[in-house]
Amino acid sequence: MFYEIPKLNKKELRRFGLLTGTIVSGLFGLIIPLILGHKLPLIPWIITGVLYGLATFIPQSLDPIYNNWMKVAQVLAWINTRIILGLIFFLIVTPMAFIMRLVNRDIMTRKFEFHLETYRILRTIKNKNSMEKPY
Repeated sequence: MFYEIPKLNKKELRRFGLLTGTIVSGLFGLIIPLILGHKLPLIPWIITGVLYGLATFIPQSLDPIYNNWMKVAQVLAWINTRIILGLIFFLIVTPMAFIMRLVNRDIMTRKFEFHLETYRILRTIKNKNSMEKPY
């Protein structure tokens, strides 16, 4: 169900810490409080400072944070995939099937026809030029 979380080297862990700190401070320290009309909170800036410090001086210490973050991301991705595919199926595929049944359209020609000797559909042989520019 879930894939194995890759082991990151110092450079990648440093990049993870800096990026995560920037997102925390930008999103939770600036954007959301300004949109909601609140004063700027201190906690996101403290978290950003800790992440920046760890990323700069001891990036290996971010490995457990990264691993837990990826586990949460895998669970959320699994849930989101089911939600998105379910919505696509019920909002797009199902109405298309109902409409096609209403107008008696059967693209796969699944109706049994007694008078046919075979259901094979013969195709014309294409020349080389048709493959030069297929679109």
